[in-house]
Amino acid sequence: MGGPSPPRLQLLAVAVLVATAGCSMPMLDGSASEERTATVVSVVDGDTVDVRFADGTEERVRLLGVDTPEVHADVSPGEFEGVPDTEAGRACLRDWGERASEFATERLAGAEVTVATDPEADRRGGYGRLLAYVTVDGESFNRALLDRGYARLYDSEFSRLDGFTAEERDARENDTGLWACAA
Repeated sequence: MGGPSPPRLQLLAVAVLVATAGCSMPMLDGSASEERTATVVSVVDGDTVDVRFADGTEERVRLLGVDTPEVHADVSPGEFEGVPDTEAGRACLRDWGERASEFATERLAGAEVTVATDPEADRRGGYGRLLAYVTVDGESFNRALLDRGYARLYDSEFSRLDGFTAEERDARENDTGLWACAA
């Protein structure tokens, strides 16, 4: 007789499914919203981090829906409505870009986070980075950047656009963070 009997084969198949059910995490490249836990291994700047998933894979994550002022390139006041394209406006944005990076480092470096994609958004940006929401200690870090005035809304297609728009509007109306550069 060459192998397990059909009932034993079915039992073996069920056992394999049960044993691997908690292990098979999505690769964040499907069409639905997906979440995975990861550790932030480095902060690139205020809106970009490198993460390591439990399986050892690493991804560069660009925070979906937000844009902090550049720290590794020239700032562009034209991207931040109302901020004058003057040396003072550029200096103010550079300062807030540094502050956003410091905030990201303080909150995210070494932290366990949840990385979640959005079914309405592109999976990858122009530089191949994963576009995602990052949650730390139960708080949306993307939204915190807007609320505290470290970032502007990056207007693209994503399901949380309305809430993010309201956060930016409130920060702008109160001259919070980088929006004081426009005053």
